Amino acid sequence: MHETEPILTSLSQVVGQTRAVRVLQTAFDAYWHERSKHGEENVSFPHLLMAGPGGTGKTTLSELVARELCTEVHVELANNIGNVSQMQGLLMMLDKPGQILFIDEIAELNETVQICLYRATEDRKLFLGGKKKPVTLPPFTLIGATTHEYMLTTSSRDRFKILLRLTHYSSDEMAVLIEQRAKRLGWGIDPKSIHELAKRSRGVPRLAVRMLEAAKRSCSANGCDFIEPRHIKEMTEMEGIDALGFDPVEQSYLNLLKQHQGPVRLNVLATHLGLPRQSIEMFEGDFIRLGLITKNEKGRCLTPAGHEHLKANTA
Repeated sequence: MHETEPILTSLSQVVGQTRAVRVLQTAFDAYWHERSKHGEENVSFPHLLMAGPGGTGKTTLSELVARELCTEVHVELANNIGNVSQMQGLLMMLDKPGQILFIDEIAELNETVQICLYRATEDRKLFLGGKKKPVTLPPFTLIGATTHEYMLTTSSRDRFKILLRLTHYSSDEMAVLIEQRAKRLGWGIDPKSIHELAKRSRGVPRLAVRMLEAAKRSCSANGCDFIEPRHIKEMTEMEGIDALGFDPVEQSYLNLLKQHQGPVRLNVLATHLGLPRQSIEMFEGDFIRLGLITKNEKGRCLTPAGHEHLKANTA
């Protein structure tokens, strides 16, 4: 069997994110209505900002927008755009009306680059060094994705006409998503295995997909074509994943808090784990959301729920 990456082709296939999908569908309907009246050259889809936790579908939705609008999308990571010249070069690639520029983690652009970008979105003009007349860009759509929308400057944030706030998925939504993913890939999987994966995915589709693929490898390695609970068990034991989907590094974080029996500062955790502070802050969000830790000015503390989680996983 040839396995291909499943592709969503319409908003009706999107699991969860009900509010965001409704806002986006309304924007599509309005866009096509205006375009039918004014023509392709004169109407561009509104600039769009997607904000939410990592792995909750921002990139997938941006790809759906491009397919819905039947246009090209240029994708770039904000970390790769270090100065105004690089931003201008990226904008100059938009040489046809209606094209999309998708910038992932857009809040990481420095303020000078953000100013260049929002001026371009507002009046479609680029002031290139050494040229007296500005370059006029064709109508285009900027899609920004970020996990921290308020790290954008207010001026940049205000240029977006549509704001989609994505959230974590419920367990039931995760189960549907996992089942659909397996079906599109042609993989057999039983309901109990779907439940086990959904329970460990913490409402993050990216994590669910990674564990589904790991379970499929365990299944195939055992000469099977149907994923069963024994394959989930083998996969989680082999990769050291606990009942909430935390990997060994994340579990080490929780155990460090338990050993200190009091507030632990971020720099102490970073030193013990051998990780940058930013990396630790990225996965702390799930600990807080699930009630396993608390944070205050003195540091991080394990909650009773955190102690129970560790106890259950060592029993």
